[in-house]
Amino acid sequence: MNSKAGVAAVDRAFDILHAFSREKPVLTLAEISRSTGLYKSTILRLMGSLEKYGFVWQRADGNYQLGPGLLSLASIFQDSFSLREFVEPVLEELVTATNEGATFFIDDGNEQLCLFRVDGRHAIRDYNIRVGDRRPMNNGAAATIFRRFTQEPGLALTPETFMAESFGSVEPEMAALATPVFGVNNALMGVLTLSGPITRFNPEHAEGIKPALVEASIRLSISLGASPARFAALRGG
Repeated sequence: MNSKAGVAAVDRAFDILHAFSREKPVLTLAEISRSTGLYKSTILRLMGSLEKYGFVWQRADGNYQLGPGLLSLASIFQDSFSLREFVEPVLEELVTATNEGATFFIDDGNEQLCLFRVDGRHAIRDYNIRVGDRRPMNNGAAATIFRRFTQEPGLALTPETFMAESFGSVEPEMAALATPVFGVNNALMGVLTLSGPITRFNPEHAEGIKPALVEASIRLSISLGASPARFAALRGG
C-alpha cells in the first residue's frame, strides 16, 4: 500500500481546515461546501470529529471558525524543531539593529511557512506576516532564495547569490530582503527576511541594513552546524 495515497476521510477533514484563511476566518456551511467541493452532509459528519478535538468551533450564529486545538499542535511543531532558542534571539537582534520586521521561513513543500516572526518597531510596519502564514513560492525575496538554493544546493556564496530583494513584486506596498540559513552538512534550513513598507524600505534604505541581515544569517547558520569556511567570501576572508 502506498502510504502517501492518504485516507479519503482524513483528506476531506484537512480540506475543511484549509478552507479557512486570514481573509475568511469565519465560514458558513455553504461557504465550506463551495470551497471544498464536499456535500454539506459529509462536512457535518467530519465536523463532529474536528469539533471533538477542538480543531473547529461552531459559533452561536451557526457559522464555523478554527479552534484552539490547532494552537497546541503549532506550539509542539515549533518546539520539535529545536530552532526557537537559536532563531528568536537572532530575530530580536535584527529588529534592534534595523527596526524592521524580521521573519524566519521554512520550505514546506510547495509553500513557504512563517515559523518565527518579530515585528518591527516603526509605527508603520509590515503587518502582513504572522506565524503560521503560508505563502506560495512566488517572486518574493524569500521564495527566490528557496528556489535558488534548492535548484543548486552547492551554489557558491557570494554577495550576489546570498541576498535576494523584493520591492513591491508580491505586495505593491511592501519590500523585503532575504538571505539563506544553512545547517549541518550545509543543508538549507530556512530563510531570514527583513521587511517593511516600500515608502521607507526603498533600495537606499535596503543597502544600509543588508550587512546586519547577512551577518545574522551567517551567525545563525554556524550555530546550526554549517561550516564557517563556506562564508569566507562573504566576510572577506
